[in-house]
Amino acid sequence: MFKTIIGIEIHAQLQTASKAFCRCANDTQSAANSNVCPICTGQPGTLPSLNKKMITYAIKAGLAFGCSIRKRTSFDRKNYFSSDMPKGYQITQFFQPIAEKGFVEILSETRKKIITVSSIHMEEDSARTLLKKDHQTGRFLKLLDFNRSGIPLLEIVTAPEITSPKEAVECFETIRNILMYLDVCDGIMESGSIRCDVNISIQNSKTGQSTNRVEIKNLNTYKNIERALLYEEKLLKDGFDSFIDNEAFTKDWDEQTKQTLISREKESLKDYRYFKEPDLSPVNIPDKLIESLKNHIPELPLKRLERMMNEYNLRYDIAKALVIDRPLADFFEQSMVILNTDEMKNIIIRDVKSYLNQQGKQLSETHLTPEKLYQLLNNIKTGRIPPLMKQTVLKALFETSKKVNTIIEEKNLIKIDDRQSLETILEEIITDNEEQFEAYRCGKKELFKWFIGQMIKRTKGRSDPKLIISVIEDKMGGLT
Repeated sequence: MFKTIIGIEIHAQLQTASKAFCRCANDTQSAANSNVCPICTGQPGTLPSLNKKMITYAIKAGLAFGCSIRKRTSFDRKNYFSSDMPKGYQITQFFQPIAEKGFVEILSETRKKIITVSSIHMEEDSARTLLKKDHQTGRFLKLLDFNRSGIPLLEIVTAPEITSPKEAVECFETIRNILMYLDVCDGIMESGSIRCDVNISIQNSKTGQSTNRVEIKNLNTYKNIERALLYEEKLLKDGFDSFIDNEAFTKDWDEQTKQTLISREKESLKDYRYFKEPDLSPVNIPDKLIESLKNHIPELPLKRLERMMNEYNLRYDIAKALVIDRPLADFFEQSMVILNTDEMKNIIIRDVKSYLNQQGKQLSETHLTPEKLYQLLNNIKTGRIPPLMKQTVLKALFETSKKVNTIIEEKNLIKIDDRQSLETILEEIITDNEEQFEAYRCGKKELFKWFIGQMIKRTKGRSDPKLIISVIEDKMGGLT
């Protein structure tokens, strides 16, 4: 009976060296208010100057989403009052966005779907608002960090063609991955460098009546996007009739209470009083620049996902886990060039990925290389070290720059495969444990497994268990 209608607006910070309209460093991690100037703090009488790199990145994104690029684009003023935008307006694009009429293709294990990208705008970010408790009064103070003010943003707007909260997450994730593959945005959601506003309404499929649209602002995790939309979807469906002629609201997601809270009535276009930005000239974009950027668009995540599934015979979920971590996917493919075997696939997909997840590290923060991984597998294949030693060597390869052979020798991991050495070790164990040996000889046959364990412990897993059992049987007799 009810149809969910969702559109999303993604705000992605661009990885330029300086801010959009001044020369301050594009760096939000420095001490608060250390990368500021009269322009990005909105001082009267200041004039903006355009960052050309922002234009280039916006065109790259537009091309990646199949948009038409506007040959002559311009900036506009979006007027509103907010403490984090002290000049009273935001420089953005409204009348002539740089890119329009594109699409994003989302893929799940069972289907594909195309979502329209209505437009891509360039604009400036606002200052960051921080809440800090005053220990004397117990009240919370609202503080502003202008390091973020003026950082160039792309606003990517989809058409309202998304039909579920889960699909909204898939769309956001796909767009984020594309921007990261283009190297225009770092995609770090925890720092707010990419975030999402979602718009949701509910339509009665039989009558055609719809609720007013609700906007939920500044969501920057997959879980919160889905939770906020699920909460609002249920709210609108349960009270459908009361929301048909209700006012449109802007809401925030409260992480503590797990619910959406009204922040204000939603503004209409006339409230923003858009007009042309008088301090910036229109920008003419040459065909030569567009063509050059088009020729340098890399293989994008969806194409890579499908290719890797076919080329390396990977399941969808495994290929996706690799593709969304671009450095790991690059590492995987480099390793496959050296040794395209199931052993190489498995050690990357299971062991390497598991270590990175547990340690919270990127590959670039380790010393592992495809060549070292090949050398490790080769030492196991040739029998120089037993398979049980794989994790020991791998951990050292992550954490040190030493070569595989050096690690093996320093840690004394070379496989013990001669009977004489094992017999000597067994004799030492019997000497040290005469009571257990006598008990075994007197019929306590379950101690046979105890001696196997002691042999494995003494050899530190460096010998074949079958060979250990054979040596014990020859020396002590079998289980019968």
